[in-house]
Amino acid sequence: MTTTSSWTKPQPGQIIRYVYLWRWEHEGGREDGRKIRPCLVVATYEHRGFLRVITAPLTTRDYTPENSIVIPQPVIDKLRLDPRARIIWNDLNEFTWVGPDVRAGTDGSPLIGHLPEKLWRLVINKIIEHRVPPTRRSK
Repeated sequence: MTTTSSWTKPQPGQIIRYVYLWRWEHEGGREDGRKIRPCLVVATYEHRGFLRVITAPLTTRDYTPENSIVIPQPVIDKLRLDPRARIIWNDLNEFTWVGPDVRAGTDGSPLIGHLPEKLWRLVINKIIEHRVPPTRRSK
């Protein structure tokens, strides 16, 4: 596991590697996610001198079509994602950057790549429309 505070601050629309904690896991008493997965940086903001990051997970299974957004094949190819990957817009995590669950890839960075703005905005609009609250993690 490699983490560092020198990583570039994440920007909305980026995909990062993160140990995601599903809402149902949190509600069941878990404090830590089980798996490193690609996550979309939905938003960032400053709070009391710290950068807070809100992420939406990408998954390849156990999703419902109405709560997920298909990633176009050219984006899948560019980011080298599993072709079955979907963005889940109704389950979010919020954490302080750099949280302990951010993970580096083989290149030493947590950054996987960027979504096209149109796709990122589609996710944001769903989250806003349905007023999805994030699961708050590391303070």
